[in-house]
Amino acid sequence: MFAFCTLGAGAQKLVLDQSLNPGWAGANITNKNKPEGRFYRLRNEVQVTGFQTPQIVQDLELYISEPISIGYLALYRLPLSAPDYKFYVVLYNERKVAQYVLNLCELTGNDYCEVQDVRWDPTTERVLFNMACPSYSSEINGRGSKLYCVTPEGHLIWETGYLTSNDIFILDDEFVYCAYGFTSEKDYIFLLDKNTGRVYSKLPVPKKIQYLELQERRGKQVLFAADSDDKLYTFRVDYSVLQSPIDMTIPGGPKAFTLVYATSSDGFLNVREEPSMKAKIIDRLNAKKNGLGHAELLKTMGEWSRIFINGQVGYVYNKYMGKQTWYTGKGSDMMIAYSMQTPIYCDDFDDEGNRLVRYVLNGGVIIADQFSYPGGDYYVLSTPEEFLYVKRDDILIKSKR
Repeated sequence: MFAFCTLGAGAQKLVLDQSLNPGWAGANITNKNKPEGRFYRLRNEVQVTGFQTPQIVQDLELYISEPISIGYLALYRLPLSAPDYKFYVVLYNERKVAQYVLNLCELTGNDYCEVQDVRWDPTTERVLFNMACPSYSSEINGRGSKLYCVTPEGHLIWETGYLTSNDIFILDDEFVYCAYGFTSEKDYIFLLDKNTGRVYSKLPVPKKIQYLELQERRGKQVLFAADSDDKLYTFRVDYSVLQSPIDMTIPGGPKAFTLVYATSSDGFLNVREEPSMKAKIIDRLNAKKNGLGHAELLKTMGEWSRIFINGQVGYVYNKYMGKQTWYTGKGSDMMIAYSMQTPIYCDDFDDEGNRLVRYVLNGGVIIADQFSYPGGDYYVLSTPEEFLYVKRDDILIKSKR
């Protein structure tokens, strides 16, 4: 078992395992979480009828109905052709008699977004639903696509920030898996704490995710995610280390493993939710510590850079940001991450005999062309104070001669 450096929030991170080409040979995706078709933005699944329908929903369309732990859940809405929105969840007992009626527009104070999915959590006996942007988020100033959790009585337990969930979401005993994306907008997949709505992971993806399914493979739970280009990705939950969301299949990733740090006179740089001085501050990027930056560069975009810090993606202003890389283009040999998850180790500060995992890179990422090999199991990336180490078995050395 590894010991780990303290880098902020650590456990429960969503990790990309692999990307599959269209065709998905051997994937055996069932489409059970969106049986009417994974390409539709709304889940439409009427499994049960014959309810004693409350008067308030009798003129609405039954869009979702399914058995749940206390009886049945049903979602009613105005037809898709209607100019307005109305969404009601009715919870029925086993005799199909209504027990609770939830006016979702009234609960959220939102009558301009649409419910695209709703789920019952049997362990907490709560209702989860999203209120999603029906079109471009810019048309409503980004004020949409939240995920909500409420009790059957209509008490709000938690809600996420904007632009967290549209289309499908699913859940298990611990987590909610959801995504946000739209044409010409940024696309992400999220891992949330089911009990609090806290975001554990927010990973960029190439295209909008429109189908999610959990399966057990070889005793481990795997999340399958299909995007709007019909490409399939597999993810897993890592309970131990922080992994970079860098994926070399995503355009705009850095050419090499690069750390960043603050160069401002006060020793820190605000990390913002979006590349704007008006955006919410979500963290701080500090100056070098022991000769190392403590966040990873994902992409440089004009005056701003997107970075990965303490398990989340954020943006910093380039004027006060320094970069640190071990790839100059001048070295004769290039080190490339070879394993699907390649650990980057730091010094054993506790002197317990094991090196500590500092970062984890996806396979294919260029790590360095400036490194040394003192012999043994590790290559070394050096700084004036602290060293980083990479195992021989995890990397490929390619000659540039």
